[in-house]
Amino acid sequence: MKTNLILFLMLFTVASLHLKAQELPPKHRGMHPVLKSDGKVYDESGKQLGYITKKGKICDVTGKVIGIISKSGDVTTGNGKGIIGTIQKDGSFKSSKGYVVTDEAGVLKVQGKEVAKVEHGYKYRKDHGCVVHCFFSSESEDAKEIDENIQQ
Repeated sequence: MKTNLILFLMLFTVASLHLKAQELPPKHRGMHPVLKSDGKVYDESGKQLGYITKKGKICDVTGKVIGIISKSGDVTTGNGKGIIGTIQKDGSFKSSKGYVVTDEAGVLKVQGKEVAKVEHGYKYRKDHGCVVHCFFSSESEDAKEIDENIQQ
């Protein structure tokens, strides 16, 4: 009887661990960038990824421009040739495909989970959620699917 109880507990533990291991990971695999109040972008471990300049250029840590925010609200690629999206009047960022990518608070969500954000103390918080989108998209294997999975 005692042996059966021990065997049952062992089987139950192994089965529980197996079921836990089968849980699906979140769809996104990229970093979780945060645009801090000083205009620098950091990942969840505190490593600096890049920054935004006063002129609206989004740069990686090497200084390479990966995006540009124009005065009109259009966000272009680093070379300025392709429009990635537009900052809306409410501060949200809408991709060129027409999907709202960040909300008016500068939060990027994928499948209902927050994956990037703009810190509350950042001066242009309302209009620069696109910055975290640039860094999240550049590191995410699923970047091309992000637009379709956004949930406000």
